[in-house]
Amino acid sequence: MDRHIDPVDNNVSREFSEGVEVFIAFASSQNSFMERKTMLCPCVTCGNRKQRDVRTVSRHLYRVGFKSNYYVWSSHGETYYDVGQSSTGGQFMGDEARYADGPYEENISGGDFGSTEIPENLMEEPNEEQYEERVFEAFEAANQPLYDGCVEGISQLYLASRLMKVKTDHNLAESCMDEISQTFRDVLPQPNIAPESYYEMKKLTKSLGLPVVKIDICEDNCMLFWKEDRELLACRFCGKDRYHQNNHGKGKRRPKQRMFYLPIMERLRRLYQQEATAAQMRWHTEHESPDGEMHHPSDAAAWKHFNKVYPDFAAESRNVYLGLSTDGFNPVGMSGESHSVWPVIVTPYNLPPGMCMKREYFFLSVLVPGPRHPKKSIDIYLQPLIEELKSLWSDGVEAYDVSKKQNFTMRAALMWTINDFPAYGMMSGWMTHGRLACPYCLDDTKSFWLQHGRKHSWFDCHRMFLPREHPYRRNVQAFRKGKTVTDDPPPWLTGEEILRERINNIEGLKKTVDCGGNGHEKSASTINGYGKDHNWVKKSIFWELPYWENLLLRHNLDFMHVEKNFFDNLINTVLNVPGKTKDNAKSRMDLPDLCRRSELHMKDDGTMPVPIFRLSKEETKEFLRWLKNDIKFPDGYASKFSRCIDETNGKISGLKSHDCHVIMQRLLPFAFKELLPKSVHIAISEIALFFRDISAKILKHEDVAILKENIAVKLCNLETIFPPSFFDVMEHLAVHLADEAALGGPVQYRWMYPFERYMYHLKKKVKNKAHIGGSIVAQYVNEEISTASANFFGNPQVVPEVPLPGEVRFTYQYPDVPNLFYHEGRVSGKSEEKWLTDDDYTVLQTFLMLNCDTFEPYERMFKEFMMERDPYMSSNDLQILKDQQFAEWVKNYVVQASNTYEFPMWMLDFVQGPQRKYKSWPIYHSRGYCFHTHSHGQDKKTQHYGVQVRGTTDTDYYGLIEEIMMVEYFGSVGLKAMVFKCKWFDTTEGRGIRKHRSGIVDVSPRWQYEKYDPFILSGNCDQVCFIPYPRVRHTSANDWWTCTKVIPRGVRETSEDALVALQDDTHNQVVAHSGMLRIEAYIVEDDSDYESTPVIPPNDEYVSEDDLDEACTDSDSESD
Repeated sequence: MDRHIDPVDNNVSREFSEGVEVFIAFASSQNSFMERKTMLCPCVTCGNRKQRDVRTVSRHLYRVGFKSNYYVWSSHGETYYDVGQSSTGGQFMGDEARYADGPYEENISGGDFGSTEIPENLMEEPNEEQYEERVFEAFEAANQPLYDGCVEGISQLYLASRLMKVKTDHNLAESCMDEISQTFRDVLPQPNIAPESYYEMKKLTKSLGLPVVKIDICEDNCMLFWKEDRELLACRFCGKDRYHQNNHGKGKRRPKQRMFYLPIMERLRRLYQQEATAAQMRWHTEHESPDGEMHHPSDAAAWKHFNKVYPDFAAESRNVYLGLSTDGFNPVGMSGESHSVWPVIVTPYNLPPGMCMKREYFFLSVLVPGPRHPKKSIDIYLQPLIEELKSLWSDGVEAYDVSKKQNFTMRAALMWTINDFPAYGMMSGWMTHGRLACPYCLDDTKSFWLQHGRKHSWFDCHRMFLPREHPYRRNVQAFRKGKTVTDDPPPWLTGEEILRERINNIEGLKKTVDCGGNGHEKSASTINGYGKDHNWVKKSIFWELPYWENLLLRHNLDFMHVEKNFFDNLINTVLNVPGKTKDNAKSRMDLPDLCRRSELHMKDDGTMPVPIFRLSKEETKEFLRWLKNDIKFPDGYASKFSRCIDETNGKISGLKSHDCHVIMQRLLPFAFKELLPKSVHIAISEIALFFRDISAKILKHEDVAILKENIAVKLCNLETIFPPSFFDVMEHLAVHLADEAALGGPVQYRWMYPFERYMYHLKKKVKNKAHIGGSIVAQYVNEEISTASANFFGNPQVVPEVPLPGEVRFTYQYPDVPNLFYHEGRVSGKSEEKWLTDDDYTVLQTFLMLNCDTFEPYERMFKEFMMERDPYMSSNDLQILKDQQFAEWVKNYVVQASNTYEFPMWMLDFVQGPQRKYKSWPIYHSRGYCFHTHSHGQDKKTQHYGVQVRGTTDTDYYGLIEEIMMVEYFGSVGLKAMVFKCKWFDTTEGRGIRKHRSGIVDVSPRWQYEKYDPFILSGNCDQVCFIPYPRVRHTSANDWWTCTKVIPRGVRETSEDALVALQDDTHNQVVAHSGMLRIEAYIVEDDSDYESTPVIPPNDEYVSEDDLDEACTDSDSESD
């Protein structure tokens, strides 16, 4: 029999049906089938690798057809002689379903799609492990139209998955989904097969779900009832019962506590089963970053070191590099009930920057149920995940890459963890409090105990990080009195050194699994040397991973929390917030024993002299007023600061981490310039700029080296100003951030912002507070299903996309129309019709011509023409003539030449000039920005009217939008252009603009740009905010505004990109900084209202004022 594919109108042919029946009859007659009642399934998916019953084999063959080239039924007892003697005619459809018009089977069974062309001899079918029976169950629903005559692709499964996505996106109740389902069923043409209820939706989409495992646990977090302990009825450590007592003796036994584990193996394999992600998972190997730059963790030292140590792992580009994060949250909100749920999130780093760290690729792997904090027993819950990670490393798992159409063995490795500092201790086993809290300095720390402050201080712990020749090392007055520093910084120990020379040699240090989850809660005195020689409280479960000791960066310090704690200490101390300032009575009592700052010592009457770093009452009032009223950012840039400001008590409270992030990096670099002495302002500004530079999206190796050197100097500068009580461990950790950046790459892949947002996302999923864990997991699985259905089954275009109200899209039917006439955006507000003045008409037409590459030759011709008429014409006179006559000259030239030459239709329309009448709007959304005119936005609490245009030289232009205009041209092409009419500030350095070495730019609103050139294309500008300086006394600084760049939020305002934490694209003028600060005054006598009087203590090692200006970022600010 000849068995070939014979598709006929997407229906199974009669010949194919007959062939299937012949095959089933033949295979059923074999002895092997008679013994087992099963046979090997020869369908495309199973490929003769799995035994199935007759009914299942028949269903598979009708749905996906025979495997390729299976002409001889050799796996079912047929020989070549049998084939030659066959008398059955007709053709067989081996791959009917795969080559049908519908896309569903192609995506699920690894069909013919993907952007990479692979030779036929290298193409493979997916192994049966990839697509089990549950996937076949989706085929029928995927191919059944909702009703007769509906749009192709709109099936029962498609509608169910779309409705499931609506539920998960908006957290709708099941009763609401029931009503929506019934509404669809009622309004669609009858008869239809729309799902009747949410329950039916779940049944339809269940086949796309991934596995979830429930594991019983001891109610005291001692152990898991799994593997060899799965049959136990009581805990091995505490002896408590596993199950609730059942007095009736009937029904299923209920465990006292249960955790959820979601295996990551299937979730990682699915990344290669989806066209949207399969090819992108190789990006980490295939991309090339510019030399010396880090755009992604794969460009950093830790990743490269790992690949060097394990070349066999690196050789397969599809192996997966993972990161892990966990943190706790209260799922019951502000109800007063104490409940702590800890999700453990795993995310792949293979993806490119635009996809990496996005919510779709956060895999919830473990859900620690609560209600109690897991503390050090977190390792108990991590056992299944670590076991799976070990399997993925050693054995891997068979996966199918749809982009290459190949089966391969996928392996995975965990590169690091990301946690806040307390969770850092839980995961690493190094306790993060006490004298040895720093996990990098270990036992080489220089921290000490404050006798009166009753806490540990990291004051004067940073001089050892300075170059050996730095004068600060020999300074005996500004730091701890009489002390010089000759020590080198603590060595950076490798994982092997930590494990073999430290952890394995500590008597009494145990694994959590060996002593039970509560075994670590006992006194740490049983661990030899704890608190004196080390801070290890357990041997972390991560050391079980075979490669863990060879990683350069195992646990990340969380940039987000380090920055927030630093900011909180700074702002509370400068504002002198009672109960939160680090400069209190106990702090002053510690000073005499530590520092030579007699001016700050407590007086005999118990009063405390006022330090130079504290704002007066008037200055505090002005600073808070400025923060409340003068700071105007665009919508979504930061929270509303006014809600967090208490002017009565002179404090700021309730700021979120991202608000602290914005104030630290965008405001503190200049906020205290006129409020605090110069030395204090510079010290605070420098530390704020460090956090800004180290968190850039793109890092340069040479800049990170400079930042590493700078941070030690900047922390020492702060130590010369603030008291020892200011320097907690979180302030100290900043000295290690540059080292981690060199190892791990840009910080956005290693900070907690995306994970904290995801925690909030999970928190919203809690619908049943009696079953919090189950509620979260159920909604998470629903999200996985909706995402999988979108990737597998696509999104059929039922109707054309409906534009948003006011959406502007300029498209043309004529070819070669220049880009300046193409725009995508959305106007808003009341439109007005206005008329161009003669001056604006000429300037606008000239501007558009000069911004069109087509007219560059005409510009040269115009210059030659004018110089021929007047060879002695100056360049200024030529520029004036070009501004006044160029547009008219081009028009005349093209009109005359059109009799001889053929010009594009758009060009003939364009040279005639725009219509005098144009439309104007107050608001325009484009490229993720929301632009307002100055008149519309000047009285609002937000600011959207500042723009920046990059000049052809080093000079940038800053201005305010006066009008948002759409100009139109006569003619058949219908040319249109969106332009902004702006008022520009003077670009003369020192008068209209000033640039600091730190990258901060100020403009003066008093000076306007001399030339009348107001127009810019809406697509050629970036948005900026103009922020005035806070002021108490009138100075020249009052005439300057600081320019703050705005990061676009996304194509539309509702894009999730709006949630991304603020970052600069690259470093901003990273400058080596080694200068020391001259302390202008130690105390101020009058606490109510004072002026700083310089009192400079004698110290031969201080640099001069001129040297200070060279070293500090505000060196040019004295030009005022």
